[in-house]
Amino acid sequence: MTISSIKAVLFDLDGTLIDSEFFYYSNWAPILKEEFGLNITFNDWIKDFAGHTLSANVQMLKERFDIHTDDEFMWQRTRANYAKADMTTIRLMPFVKETLHTLHAKGIRTALVTSSYMSTVNTVLGHHNLLDDFEFFVTREAVQYPKPDPEPYLLATERLALPSNSIMAVEDTLTGFRAATGAGLRCVAVTKHQAEKERLSQAEFLVEDLSQFLDIIV
Repeated sequence: MTISSIKAVLFDLDGTLIDSEFFYYSNWAPILKEEFGLNITFNDWIKDFAGHTLSANVQMLKERFDIHTDDEFMWQRTRANYAKADMTTIRLMPFVKETLHTLHAKGIRTALVTSSYMSTVNTVLGHHNLLDDFEFFVTREAVQYPKPDPEPYLLATERLALPSNSIMAVEDTLTGFRAATGAGLRCVAVTKHQAEKERLSQAEFLVEDLSQFLDIIV
């Protein structure tokens, strides 16, 4: 792959651009303990929850732990915790600004494809002054079927109006990887978590941080 063959990069948000998984874990774990008596570790979060939508996690709780709750309850409880915890404390992942700067300097278009809502994007990326670094955002409210369904990436590809072989996706979970490759895109998997590395062993490119991603396409 050469730099001339890639015209656009589609980034995932959580765990890829922002270091949000511990934030989500620290807000979900007390709810699961207080409401359902379920204790989870951060490793459990990465293994079972990370990269999935709220609805998928609610379904997983039912199937794996026989915990019967619903999307509305968990939405209200988690959003209340997020508000108290202040999402502006979420840090960027390493090399995010350097990566975006390099891509822009090379004339490569960038957009965001995430299962998070636009309110989260505005809060976190707005805090880091990165909203203008993306041509557009495909967020949860923009699609009927979120990742791992390919719909978010198909929508992004349509908006870019580029051939799929000139677009690279960047994801940190198997859920996102399946969505990107299901849409016919090549995908760089970026993660340091061993559990996720094992799930992503089939990825064509598997790196630990965004500096290594730049080494691949530049």
